Amino acid sequence: MNATHYDVAVIGAGPAGSAAAYFLARGGLRVALLDKFDFPRDKTCGDGLTPRALDVLDSMGVLPQVEQYAYPCVALTVRNSDEVTYRIELSGPNDPPRRILILPRFRLDDILRQRAMEAGAQFIPHAKVENMTRKENGHVQLWIEGGQSLDCELAVIATGANTGLLRKAGLLKHVPPSNLAARAYFENVDGLDDTIVLFFDGVEHPGYGWVFPTAPGAANIGCGVFFDSRTPQPTHLQYLIQHHPYLQRILKNARQVGPIKGYPLRTDFSRSITGKDRILVTGEAIGLVNPITGEGIDYALESAQLAADAILNGWRSGFDSPVIQSNYRAALGRKFSFPFTLGHLAQRLGFRDGIVDKALSRIQHRPYLHRVVINACFGLANPISVFTPRTLWEILRA
Repeated sequence: MNATHYDVAVIGAGPAGSAAAYFLARGGLRVALLDKFDFPRDKTCGDGLTPRALDVLDSMGVLPQVEQYAYPCVALTVRNSDEVTYRIELSGPNDPPRRILILPRFRLDDILRQRAMEAGAQFIPHAKVENMTRKENGHVQLWIEGGQSLDCELAVIATGANTGLLRKAGLLKHVPPSNLAARAYFENVDGLDDTIVLFFDGVEHPGYGWVFPTAPGAANIGCGVFFDSRTPQPTHLQYLIQHHPYLQRILKNARQVGPIKGYPLRTDFSRSITGKDRILVTGEAIGLVNPITGEGIDYALESAQLAADAILNGWRSGFDSPVIQSNYRAALGRKFSFPFTLGHLAQRLGFRDGIVDKALSRIQHRPYLHRVVINACFGLANPISVFTPRTLWEILRA
């Protein structure tokens, strides 16, 4: 391992880590990007890139490359039964064109890692950080599995849902609650079009299932639940694949590619765990996963950009870690605190038996509610719109 002292060491080369490394290296800092795996490597995820994620990818200069490999979708197909199934366009008559791109993390994460390296970050694979300590000169020392170490001025933790390093660093006292999800890939899937499918019938509530096309005739199919279910989600997904009438139809001639894989989702965003001293935390490591949709890539990219901005501004004005921490925490609060509070409320109130069916039936016939759903799910408008008197009236009135 190169023994050079780094300005910043970023731990974890997923979307949050690679984006942070890119912005920091582009800003002129000496950056090490560490990951316990070499790349390309698989990562279990829903694989969806929302319009907000695409904005950050565009600012990183990788959107054309992502578009080359991704499958574009311009609408949602929402299903609660064969009778209650309808399409919602992502773009309304007065909206700019919107789309969701589906790109498996095997390729996306490698594109972002390579972009960080092009900006000047040094990628260090097979580097599992076991602990972090503060040296006498104020530097942060990373202790890496195998007895090696790395010295830096400041560290950024971007380890996703894995909380081990956060707890060792004293940023988490307890393992936070996790939502659960599972996915599998299929080829030769029937009935795919330019929509992502969300289905609520037959799944545990609060939660939903999905079909995200990854290529013509191929899809990421999965399910997630927003509480600590007694049923492992891989087991639940296997049951859905075998018994759900909609999945049975589209998978009649399909072939499963690889095993069903489960994964946790942390929606427990709190500014209290965003860092301390010379350590910043970003992405899902601070619980930045949408409590309504389970989407996390857009939040990972956005929070990484906020972390890099705080670090670069602090560096230029004279390195002061308390100021960097304060500015980063304030930026996260302005962008995410209110939406996450309302998102958790909507999750508890909306994803329930009976309410789901009633709400979907109302939305099917009311264009105003179409826009509210799209904007709330993908962060395209103030989430308070979900709780306005008009919205509640439109959903609940006879």
